[in-house]
Amino acid sequence: MNTSTYLVKNKALLSTSKRVVILTSGLILALLVWQTYSAYQIHQRYQKSLMEAVTTQILSDYQKYFNQLRLKIDLFQQKHLNAIEKLHSDGKKALIDDYMPVLETLRTEIKESNLFALIGKNGQGSLQHITGDFLPDCKTEIATIVKAGTQNQLFLHRSEKSVHFDLLQPLTSTSGKGEYFFVSFKPTVFTEILKKYQLPHQQLFLMRSDHIGQIELSTESGDKNQTSVSMNKEEIKNFDFIRDIPNTRWQLAIRLDPKYNQSLFIQGLTKALIIWILLTTLIYAFYRQQKNRIKKNYQMMQELAFKDNHDQLTGLANRTNFERHLVSYIETNFKSKSHGNGVVIHIDIDKFQVINNSYGYAAGDKFLYQVSLKLIDFLPKDTIISRLGNDEFALLLPSLDHQHAKECAHSIRLLIQNIHIFELSEETTITASIGVLMLDKSIVNTEQVFASLAQAVRLAKNKGRNRVQIYQSDDQQLVQHATEMEAINKVSRALKEKRFVLYRQQIKSLQTQEPAHYEILVRMISSEGNLIPPLEFIPAAEKHGIIRQIDHWVIEHTFKMIASQPEDTDTDYSINLSGATIADRDIYDVVIALFKRYKVDPQRICFEITETSAITHLKSALHFIESMIEYGCYFSLDDFGSGLSSFSYLQQLPIHIIKIDGVFIRDMDTNPVNRIFVENIQRTATAMNKKIVAEFVENAEIEMLLTVMGIDYGQGYHIHKPEPWYDQSVK
Repeated sequence: MNTSTYLVKNKALLSTSKRVVILTSGLILALLVWQTYSAYQIHQRYQKSLMEAVTTQILSDYQKYFNQLRLKIDLFQQKHLNAIEKLHSDGKKALIDDYMPVLETLRTEIKESNLFALIGKNGQGSLQHITGDFLPDCKTEIATIVKAGTQNQLFLHRSEKSVHFDLLQPLTSTSGKGEYFFVSFKPTVFTEILKKYQLPHQQLFLMRSDHIGQIELSTESGDKNQTSVSMNKEEIKNFDFIRDIPNTRWQLAIRLDPKYNQSLFIQGLTKALIIWILLTTLIYAFYRQQKNRIKKNYQMMQELAFKDNHDQLTGLANRTNFERHLVSYIETNFKSKSHGNGVVIHIDIDKFQVINNSYGYAAGDKFLYQVSLKLIDFLPKDTIISRLGNDEFALLLPSLDHQHAKECAHSIRLLIQNIHIFELSEETTITASIGVLMLDKSIVNTEQVFASLAQAVRLAKNKGRNRVQIYQSDDQQLVQHATEMEAINKVSRALKEKRFVLYRQQIKSLQTQEPAHYEILVRMISSEGNLIPPLEFIPAAEKHGIIRQIDHWVIEHTFKMIASQPEDTDTDYSINLSGATIADRDIYDVVIALFKRYKVDPQRICFEITETSAITHLKSALHFIESMIEYGCYFSLDDFGSGLSSFSYLQQLPIHIIKIDGVFIRDMDTNPVNRIFVENIQRTATAMNKKIVAEFVENAEIEMLLTVMGIDYGQGYHIHKPEPWYDQSVK
């Protein structure tokens, strides 16, 4: 982190420290409350799981209890079959003396049993003269069982003095087919099971499912188990868990003690508040400590921040600070509809080193300081004034009209020319060469600004110094530089907007029949949709370093096209690489990654490098060529013969194919010197076991001459004109 950033952050901390502490304290409180609520919710879910387990166990015990009672009833019938058959056969004539011994035995052998009766097929009891008439609830249940043939709606029957439930099992008497043995039981075991599994803070209820709100039994104290209790809908909503009991008219309901939930939440909240108070106290103490430390360092950091962003001698903005303002202005200007304002001026003091050498560095520094003061006094308040280097200044005038830029620059030139300090002799006049650039839509980055201004200042010095040079002028050097800058901007936008397309031109075998081979060519489409030939953008792209992005685009889109045509496995393709791309130490990894991504056979790819780029970047070219050959590719040396040391370097480069520069081919049918040169290259290549491609084959006579000479391949408009080679779905 630089000093300026550190200063800004600490200054912001000082100005907002109280809000930060309050915000932090509030955030901690919110987190603690949220944690308390989350813990409460987790506990609730835990209680739900406990209720689930309790309910499952109670239902299991109830079912087991019912099964045991039915089994005991069946065993009892078998054990006392004779006595029961006698009562059945006697029917309404049965005597109480015969009934009571059986009842006493039943109560002894099956606990909680109350009485028994025999139910006929019509649902009527045959011993009513002994047992008395059934309760209405009993009659309802008996009628339901007789009709359904099974007992699946068990519920409690209540009278003024007692509460019981009934079980009906098929009568085992040989003469009692279709009739039932009726036994009533006390519900004591139901309550015991509820209390057995009741956990702390829980209340368990046996509730009617067919009469919502009617409570049959519960674990609450008192005599409520003897009397049915009714609850309203609001009370029912307070139940935390309800489940139906199979084959009954009951639901098992569980309710947590409301006071328990409230107490649990209050305890958690109280704990959270205590922790919050402690943490807030610690944070505030830490804040006070840090605030005191920051205050002590604040002045020192201000000085460091100023040094990071300003020139130490003049106090003006340094280059980094100036570039930051310039970037911000360019981005704003690019979006703005107004383009008539905004000027950058570059001031270069003429022969300033002479002052340092003649009068000493102290005099030179004093003069530069005077320049800074004059500029500050003369220029508008919104001007960004910077000292770029020893004797260079840069000015950003955001509100200066373009029409007055030259006039302003001349005023600055005269201002500097009239500065005089005591240490300099009266005859000494110091001048400046000034470059001026108007900011408009064509300016997209700071590199373009400084390159353009440097070109303008250089031209001003070449013209005799002490003058102003406008970059947007008709001077040939500036026109050429502006043209290059415009081409670079077009290339950048075309790459961003995907306005490049691939062309291909066939390389024909002149001696044998071989699979097709094509050289990949790139064309740029203008924003208006017109085709732009390579000569209008490739030289500028190579000069200013953007050619590598174009090369990467061509390689990837060539691989995409090959991958989109899996049926074609024989055609080879040549891809041109610039010197800048070859010199890039990461190019090998980039190309290998593309080979693997698109699954292209490396033996189908030939990379073409120019003789000039290979010689200029010989070491990196050798490394790249050898690495790619090992991977499976092969190489062609383009424009062979254009250099002065072609044959000597040819022995050092492990290339497979030589492409003769087209300047020697296009007129070889009429130029015997060029024909001899081509013959010499053919003999040399044959001796070195390398293939030859002749470019610019423009007519049939040239093709015939090349074939007779033994040239391996030909390429040119006579053989095949470049054709578009792209698929819209692959672009």
